[in-house]
Amino acid sequence: MWESLQLTMEHHRAVALVGGGGKTSTLYALAHAAYTAGKTVVVTTTTHIMPHPRIALTSDADPARLTALLARERVVTLGRFGQPDKLSGVGELQTVKRCADVVLLEADGARQLPLKAPKEGEPVLPPGVDAVVAIAGMDSVGFPIGSICHRADLVCALLGKPPSAAVTPRDVAKLLSSPHGGRKCVEETTAFRCILNKADTPERRAAAAEIAGILALENIHCLITRYAAGERGGKGLF
Repeated sequence: MWESLQLTMEHHRAVALVGGGGKTSTLYALAHAAYTAGKTVVVTTTTHIMPHPRIALTSDADPARLTALLARERVVTLGRFGQPDKLSGVGELQTVKRCADVVLLEADGARQLPLKAPKEGEPVLPPGVDAVVAIAGMDSVGFPIGSICHRADLVCALLGKPPSAAVTPRDVAKLLSSPHGGRKCVEETTAFRCILNKADTPERRAAAAEIAGILALENIHCLITRYAAGERGGKGLF
């Protein structure tokens, strides 16, 4: 997956995931690939994530103790329970990068919807992020903005369309590439990639191919994906 995204674990050591439609699955797919390559990995968030049941969890960002835990476990979730079932991030990214080979962050929320536009204060991209991956679910295409998008009012404003309008491939491309959408807060020096997820039917694959073609004209590299049942949410990867 790293190669398919045109990212490297050596140069893009901190990767933030934004958007909707597959962030958690992508988070653990990238973590599993790094683990398999022999890297130490910290999984964390700048918003909220569910803890993985089979990955060691710590809320201790002390560099010496985190480094020791990584030497033993190799993959660690760093966070503390801010809600009964969800973790909030702890520690500064630059410090965590000194402890782990790779740091993967969920930096956005979409309430399990496939498409979104960020509100003020979103996404939460800390200093030190080397790459941002914006994700959109292809199950959004053809459905009304008002029923399929998180923060539908912001999506409507960005696209200039009413809530009843059906999402088109060109809409998805615009949302992903916009500095008010998927590319919000991404610095010029930060690598930016897109994932077009849930391309699991011929119609969705065709939509993804059209979106990828539009984004390629803006020099934005895309990966078209679909996760098997055992890969979704990363449960079957660790």
